[in-house]
Amino acid sequence: LEFALMRFALAAGVPILTFCRGSQMLNCMRGGTLIGDIESQTDSNIKHLRDSSDPEYDSFRHPIEVKPKTPLAEWFGDSLGEDGNDGKTLMVNSYHHQASKDLGWSLVPMANSPDGLIEAFYDPRYDPKKGQFVVGLQFHPERMLGDYPGCARCYESFLEACRAYKDAQDASA
Repeated sequence: LEFALMRFALAAGVPILTFCRGSQMLNCMRGGTLIGDIESQTDSNIKHLRDSSDPEYDSFRHPIEVKPKTPLAEWFGDSLGEDGNDGKTLMVNSYHHQASKDLGWSLVPMANSPDGLIEAFYDPRYDPKKGQFVVGLQFHPERMLGDYPGCARCYESFLEACRAYKDAQDASA
């Protein structure tokens, strides 16, 4: 069902905001590829998936480097570098053992972890005011709302795109 819904949303131009497995699915549906198991298929020294019994399961964070002039940089702009970093780094949660490898059609990276894994991507036709929004985040901003104001901004931007999409649909009906 979720693949059918994603296929429909992509074909209809419906705004899409995906997290974790959803971002991997979005990437694959656009022709991208996956790393099937980070631990066994990469040399990563970052533990991207912790056992749910680990006391740090929900509090663990690892760094990502945000690319400038992307929606992610826009949403988190006031927080980037606030912990003395280089002005491009966020600390994000991680609950995945797979990752996007090669990005699919019309998707570009917004952030990578230090091990090179893609942690966020988007379609550069992004324009919430016109209802254009296709974004994949490997992390879960809904579980980090207290960490950064940008977590809420990604939802605000998505809702702006949804409203614009609905208004355009209503106007053409």
